[in-house]
Amino acid sequence: MYRIFLLDIDNTLLDFDAAEKRGFKKVIESYEIEYNNEMLEQYKRINRNLWNLLEQGKIEKEELLNTRYSEFFRLYHIEASGIEAESRFRKHLGESSDLVLNAKETLLELKKQEKKLYSASNGVYDTQIQRLKNVGIYDLFDGMFISEKVGYEKPALPFFEYCFNNIQGFEKEKTIMVGDSISSDIQGAVNAGIDSCLFSRSENPVLSSATYTIRDISELLHI
Repeated sequence: MYRIFLLDIDNTLLDFDAAEKRGFKKVIESYEIEYNNEMLEQYKRINRNLWNLLEQGKIEKEELLNTRYSEFFRLYHIEASGIEAESRFRKHLGESSDLVLNAKETLLELKKQEKKLYSASNGVYDTQIQRLKNVGIYDLFDGMFISEKVGYEKPALPFFEYCFNNIQGFEKEKTIMVGDSISSDIQGAVNAGIDSCLFSRSENPVLSSATYTIRDISELLHI
């Protein structure tokens, strides 16, 4: 049924949680600060709040990137540059890639079925490209739609309109958005009038307006 797949990257194809934890730990330790998991949870809370504001169009990507470590340092009364810490984190993140279980095998099978695969990510362009290359799946894509280059963030309709306008032979009814985020991936698909697939590794996925919900990315082969 579907010929065109718009695929989120973080926690859909690549295990962002693992990469984030590894990169954050390295950043904290680079300032000779003893790391603990509570620090990571506080950082993730700050980061999640900023991403919510970004998706709502209330802040720009640059403000998010330049603010999250500054807010974290302020919370812990650490005298350090948040912008410098962000630069260190971005470097570690670009060097760290972990595939989601069955992700590469699923992409290879979709290509065998002559499906068109496009990334659809709110991430930082250079970092996302490097991470996809690290795990050997970059060349499986027919195109890259990453918000930093697109100029809009999911779930904004202009993000998806940009994708549609740059897919040769685009057919809306044969296109599906696949991702782990209800607020950006699934809501974005609703905004754009296309079908969607929520990828959730949770045993009890949250109810959403997604057309499909899967727990293993390989289930994409059977919808």
